[in-house]
Amino acid sequence: MRITFFGPPGSGKGTQADRISNCFSLQHISTGMLFREEINSGSELGKLIQEIVESGHLVSDEIVNTEVFNRIERVDDYLLDGYPRNLHQAECLDKFLEESGKPLSGSVFIHIPDDEVLKRLTGRLVCGCSNKYRNTDSTDVKEGDICPECGVTYVKRSDDSSEIVKFRLEQYHNLNRRLVRFYENRLLMIDGLGTIDQVYERIRKELVKWE
Repeated sequence: MRITFFGPPGSGKGTQADRISNCFSLQHISTGMLFREEINSGSELGKLIQEIVESGHLVSDEIVNTEVFNRIERVDDYLLDGYPRNLHQAECLDKFLEESGKPLSGSVFIHIPDDEVLKRLTGRLVCGCSNKYRNTDSTDVKEGDICPECGVTYVKRSDDSSEIVKFRLEQYHNLNRRLVRFYENRLLMIDGLGTIDQVYERIRKELVKWE
């Protein structure tokens, strides 16, 4: 199985991608992971990526595509987490897979409404547990508390203000509409509302049909 995962910020995409990868024995591949590996390798490309990321700019489609293609050509079954992010990347991915004779099985889109995105992102706190977030709605955790697992103080991310989240959503929707149209005949639309287990079961039951 070869699938892509995408969804709005705060949709739980990363969490579900990790669980689904384990369930179906898929290689979980994210561009963030690939960039970190390249940076840690000390290569010239890694140094370039680090400069781009630290400057606040987006890594070019050419570099992103190269990183992804180099990884997926070595594996048969994988889940691409957060890639492709735009129509050009999606078109390049399709072309690469068609030429390699390993077409994409389909794409999973986890959908949650904008008001839920705002609620989740503006209400979450982050500690040091593998960069995982803790949503304050379901716990008594408050900003400034100490995480009992890692000992790091819970803080609110600077980019989780309502103004920045709304801006990120606007950017996301501009790109997402084109991806939904591009994948419409091989798209699995999943309701992202509910518990982590509920959303996971919705995805799992549908993906079983793709095996």
